[in-house]
Amino acid sequence: MALAEAGRRLATVGTLDELAPTAAELALDVLAASSASIGMLEREHGILRVLCNVGELADWEEERPTDEIYPVADFPQLVAAAEDARPWFGNLGDPEVGPAHHDLLERMGMQASSSFPIMVGTTIWGQFGGARRGHLPPFSPADVAAGEAFAGMLGAAISRIQDRDELQVMAYRDPLTGLGNRRAVDDRLEAFFHAPGGDGSIGAVICDVNGLRAINERFGHDAGDRLLREVASALSTVAGTLPDSLAARLGGDEFCLLLMGASEAAVRDASERIAIAAEGLPMGAELTCGWARATERPGDAPTATVAARALLRLADAAQFRAKRTSRRSSTVPVVPAPNDPTQQHPALVEAAIAQLRTAGGDVAERLRVVATVVGHHVQAGGWAVSRRIGNGLLESISHDAERGVGLAPAAVAVQGVQVDPERYPATLRALEGGTLQATLDDGDPAERAFLASFGYDEILGAGVRADPGTAWLVEIFGDAVSAPLDQHAALLRALVELALTGAEQGTSSHRPIAEVVASSAD
Repeated sequence: MALAEAGRRLATVGTLDELAPTAAELALDVLAASSASIGMLEREHGILRVLCNVGELADWEEERPTDEIYPVADFPQLVAAAEDARPWFGNLGDPEVGPAHHDLLERMGMQASSSFPIMVGTTIWGQFGGARRGHLPPFSPADVAAGEAFAGMLGAAISRIQDRDELQVMAYRDPLTGLGNRRAVDDRLEAFFHAPGGDGSIGAVICDVNGLRAINERFGHDAGDRLLREVASALSTVAGTLPDSLAARLGGDEFCLLLMGASEAAVRDASERIAIAAEGLPMGAELTCGWARATERPGDAPTATVAARALLRLADAAQFRAKRTSRRSSTVPVVPAPNDPTQQHPALVEAAIAQLRTAGGDVAERLRVVATVVGHHVQAGGWAVSRRIGNGLLESISHDAERGVGLAPAAVAVQGVQVDPERYPATLRALEGGTLQATLDDGDPAERAFLASFGYDEILGAGVRADPGTAWLVEIFGDAVSAPLDQHAALLRALVELALTGAEQGTSSHRPIAEVVASSAD
């Protein structure tokens, strides 16, 4: 009779706010319990949030609590894969009762409890449970069967409500894993970076599932989906121990954990804990994690949106570095590239000299020739020629963007843009007559942040001082299409010096110009 009444009443509920007290009252009857509760799993935060308590409550319990939450790690049945979701029941004398459940029962003044996962589709939405005082018998298999039947009814009611409000529900949640989605991550990051210079910090851990494609091909997409849900459980477990964190699936096999106000050590520790929590993934799959942290917009990012994506790019680059490191083997020989890019340097030098002879005496124009020649050779994403007068800002005098930058219009490719070189130590050193090199995952942190902010993967620069009061800098920017830039540092530096000194005016095509390149490499 209790189940029949439950089915009728659940069919009339129209909103989730109405559902919680109704479901809790029905669970009280179905389970013949002293008290009952219903909670929603916030997997993206790693917590179970209690929505309603009914029946004989302890002094500290509230019927409609606002802050009664529990880490999902304390409830193993909630962090299991959806396919393994099972009801749980036990009592104070049961050795299988974990310390968290034991403590909760004592605080509630109860002797026995049971809990049932609520399934919506292929994910665990939450749980409901009942507790009995000592004068009542423990929960029996018949009670558990009734609870499972009610859980099915409750899941169907929630699914019906969510289907009606699908756009709102799905806006910030990944339907497969129940974690937040890319929009939830972007909004949280942009909110943090909206006011530059604000207090606090934000950390991002990016995780990539290694082997998902092979598992999909060999065992089918159902197996791959289960793997993704297990990874989501690992992230959710860690998120539940960290205040104001957000676990999300960015898409495909990529996951993310955002941490507010965490130190570098805390972000690093979270990354390591996720990897440990994901050990033993089925079918040989592995999880690789990388992290980044910011207290302000990375690399002078012009907008909060660009800053948000820059932080994710830095964390993603760290993840790729970790993946390369874990797969590196000393037993695998390094095979040199069949074509040495430096073999083409003499021809490039001759081409640059030919153009410099017709460029006139304007320094900016002559350095633009150098940037164009080198940039074209490496298929650069863009380049810039900048000047610093005295101790002032570094100003872009000439520029070119070969391809559109994925994140935003590249400020480095806009004439007249100014940056403070004091914020970029490697750039400052290059302005005194040296070279500058960095990639997304290697080099000075400030330069790496600059690259991430403006959508490039690599930078190669060479500076020269024209006189005690003026310094020049030529920068070549690489992206996914560009050839590696590091092998061209000596060439760029030599050409920058030639452009400034005008030495090519007395240079014939027969001069061993390679000596100049070699001297710059020393």
